[in-house]
Amino acid sequence: MLLVEDNKELRQFLVSIFSADYRVIEAENGEQGLKLAQQQVPDIIISDVMMPVMDGITMTKELRINLITSHIPLILLTAKTSVESQLEGLEYGADAYITKPFSATYLKARVRNLLTSRARLQEIYRNKLMSVSSASSAMAKMHETMGETAFVQQAPVMSQQDHKFMDKLVNLMEKNLDNGDLVVDDLVQEMAVSRSVFFKKLKTLTGLAPIEFIKEMRINRAVQLIETGEYTMTQVSYMVGINDPRYFSKCFKQKMGMTPTEYREKVKGKG
Repeated sequence: MLLVEDNKELRQFLVSIFSADYRVIEAENGEQGLKLAQQQVPDIIISDVMMPVMDGITMTKELRINLITSHIPLILLTAKTSVESQLEGLEYGADAYITKPFSATYLKARVRNLLTSRARLQEIYRNKLMSVSSASSAMAKMHETMGETAFVQQAPVMSQQDHKFMDKLVNLMEKNLDNGDLVVDDLVQEMAVSRSVFFKKLKTLTGLAPIEFIKEMRINRAVQLIETGEYTMTQVSYMVGINDPRYFSKCFKQKMGMTPTEYREKVKGKG
């Protein structure tokens, strides 16, 4: 957790609230906060709005346009109570806006809720990826659903940078699904980010490590191919880039709860 607050007394109070449950790092202004966020990539940020050097609104804008930090949930704290000032913070990408004075219990609850909502969005993403005919349409469906979920439940939403990241990654995977030699480093190179940023961002947005994500995409396509009834299981295995049919069967069963052949028979039975 990153705390950005110029008032030392309040910052120490915030540290006392969260230090038992989180590893807390501190910044005195938005400029320091921005640098620490890029270096440490925290799970959540709590920031004051009115600060010297760089205020919380400007920091929020910078965080949201930077691929490294665009996914991080952010809570703004302010003495301002006007609707206009709150809308300004939310417009630039803050996930919650809390006015001072605030209850420590309420703030802790909002943090928990935002982190829980992030996990819920990960689940929505994975479900959508597996429930529609192609990964590209899954991304479109996911964008819509996440937006709706965020509006109703005040959950964090994907920033524009994160949408671009996931769209590019999904399209890249779709083009390489039959490539059995594809490794994580190939994706890192194509995405033009560092390995650590790639791992952290993908895990945060989807709940999946890169190897798990690749496997998820491959099995998703295998399901679609089996449902057409046009290919043997060995053909499907090679078409999704898994060149060992036995390993393919094992991966498929782990995900679907049945072997590819059993799934094919189930599909036939429905027909």
